[in-house]
Amino acid sequence: MKVYSIITQTSEFALASQNSDGSMPAGHNGPYKDPETPVRNTSHWLVAFLKSWEITTDQKFRVAAEKCLGYLLSGAARPMGASFWHRSNPKKDFTNGVMGQAWTLEALEYAFRFFGDDQILRLAEEVYKLHPYDADHKAWKIVNVDGSIRGFDVTFNHQLWYAAIGSRLATHGDLDIKCQAQDFISAIKNNIKMYPDGVIMHLPTMYLRTTMKKKLGGVVSKIRTTKNQSNAIYMKSVGYHGFNLYALGIIKEQYPELEFFLSKEFQKMIEVIRTDRFKNQLDNSTYSYDYNPPGFELGFAQQKFDSENFDEYFLKKDIMKSFDQDAEAWGIKNKFDPATASARVYEACQLENVAISIDVP
Repeated sequence: MKVYSIITQTSEFALASQNSDGSMPAGHNGPYKDPETPVRNTSHWLVAFLKSWEITTDQKFRVAAEKCLGYLLSGAARPMGASFWHRSNPKKDFTNGVMGQAWTLEALEYAFRFFGDDQILRLAEEVYKLHPYDADHKAWKIVNVDGSIRGFDVTFNHQLWYAAIGSRLATHGDLDIKCQAQDFISAIKNNIKMYPDGVIMHLPTMYLRTTMKKKLGGVVSKIRTTKNQSNAIYMKSVGYHGFNLYALGIIKEQYPELEFFLSKEFQKMIEVIRTDRFKNQLDNSTYSYDYNPPGFELGFAQQKFDSENFDEYFLKKDIMKSFDQDAEAWGIKNKFDPATASARVYEACQLENVAISIDVP
């Protein structure tokens, strides 16, 4: 089975589920169980449909992509003219931090490269720059759906992804976006943290803690963390390791000579995915195959950073777990959130069209 066939077959299956307004079925962010609007998955499908159109030249995929784009450009996706409305959990922000925005801006930038419509690019740049960047903290603040400022998004991978998508947007000439993305990227080595084995920490203790008082608070918080809590955070980090490396792969496309990629720390982040221990832990992380797609993410990381050691282990395992042979569709048998899992087939669009040998029952 080739990667491109996974994308096109899953996209074919998804066509029937597109709503009359162009949106795609909403999920609930996997194990987080946050009710979502259609914006996230419509963003993902926009990319997948465009890639399927590129692969096959079949106009039905272009039509579906245009409908997705129309929805994202509509007031339903951005009802108050500020950030995109991603979720409706009243206990959390409605934007999914800067991560939700990154997913939609990623799709808009991708669509601009296909359609060349300046309206698409202008919207993406506008929303990106709505989010204040703090050069001292090396982080962006969340902007609510109504345009008010919420504060920093404290999840590091969210910030990393926002910078990665900024690096893509910056290729179209906006100097403000370029300066912000470059400033964040130049400080990655100082802000990204890993466990001794090389797994990237989901919650780096000192990130966004610039004063001595805040740093001491971080130390105290870490001391008070129980062993069970620490283990849970580590296993979550295992599940998100590929998600982080995927964003770093996007950054490498724009900054291939970045010094961080030559560091011993980064090499350790790559080397850990070759180990049996990591592979076994990935099997047991709630945030791996049942949520994030490690096959696409770690496969992309290997292609970008470790091509000499590329093997099909993660792709093969993910296909066996996530691809429904009867329906010929990715993610629909996911036990947590099939709508979101299926839409994340879009992450395969970064991969080369490699052939994967699988055992069909």
